[in-house]
Amino acid sequence: MVEILKGYLSQINIMDLLALLTNAKHSGRLSLGIDEEEGSIFLDRGEICAANIGEQKGYDALLKLTTLTEGRFSFQDKLTTPERHFRESTKTILEKVNTELQTFVPVRALQNKVLSLIPRDEEITLQPPEWIVVALSQKQLSLSEIAKEARIDINKVFNVVNKLENQGLVRLQDKEKTVPEEKGKRYIPPLFWKTLKTEMAALIGPIAETVIEDEIEDLGEIKENFPYDKIPILIERVSEEIDNSDKKTAFQKKTLEILKHI
Repeated sequence: MVEILKGYLSQINIMDLLALLTNAKHSGRLSLGIDEEEGSIFLDRGEICAANIGEQKGYDALLKLTTLTEGRFSFQDKLTTPERHFRESTKTILEKVNTELQTFVPVRALQNKVLSLIPRDEEITLQPPEWIVVALSQKQLSLSEIAKEARIDINKVFNVVNKLENQGLVRLQDKEKTVPEEKGKRYIPPLFWKTLKTEMAALIGPIAETVIEDEIEDLGEIKENFPYDKIPILIERVSEEIDNSDKKTAFQKKTLEILKHI
C-alpha cells in the first residue's frame, strides 16, 4: 500500500482526478477530507466500486465527494475493500455524476454569500436548524462557514436559506459588501426576541411579552443593548412562569441551544 498521489482539492478537480485514476486502471483508495470530515472512493482495476463519507454510502456519498472544492486528497495504491456499492459501469456512473454537477454550479456560487435579515413586524417561529443559521449569520459568516461551524451539511444550509428567503426573512448578498461588526460587540439578533416571545406565548399565553419586558427591566437592561452574557439568566428567570416542569426544561434547553450559536 503506497501513497502514490496527494495534494489539495484547490489544485485539481475531483472529476479530473477520478478520470486520471480510472483511465490508468488503478486499484486503491482515494481519500478526501476537509477539517474533520473524511470520505473515501475505492477503485478496483479502474472501476469505482465503493464510496463513503460519514453515514452516506454509494452514489450519494460519491456525489457529495465530487462537490468538494477545498481540503486534501491522497491515493493509496492497492488498498481495497470488499464492499460493492455500484452495479453500473464507472463510465455510466461518472456521466451521471457529471450531469448532476452541472446543477451544482450556481449552488457553489452561493457558498460565499452571507445573509442579511429583513425586519418583520409579525411574530415568527423558527425551527432549531433555522435559528442556528440565522444566529451564525450575525457573525457575518458565509454559508459555507456557517455549515462548517454548525457542522451541518452545506445542502441543508441551502435548504434552510431557501425557506427563509421564501418567507421574506432574509436576503443573500456578497460578503465583501457587508459592513463588519464593531470589534468585540456581541450582537443579539432581533429575531431572538421575537422567537423568545412566541415560544413563551405558546406556553403561558399573551402575558409572555410583559413577563419578558419586566425581567429585562429587573436586570437593569434594555432590549436594544441587552448583554449577551445575561441571556442565560433571562431565560432562567422567564421560564419560572412555566408551571409544567417538563415544558420548562424543554423551553430552557431549546433556547440555550440556540444561544450557543449566536
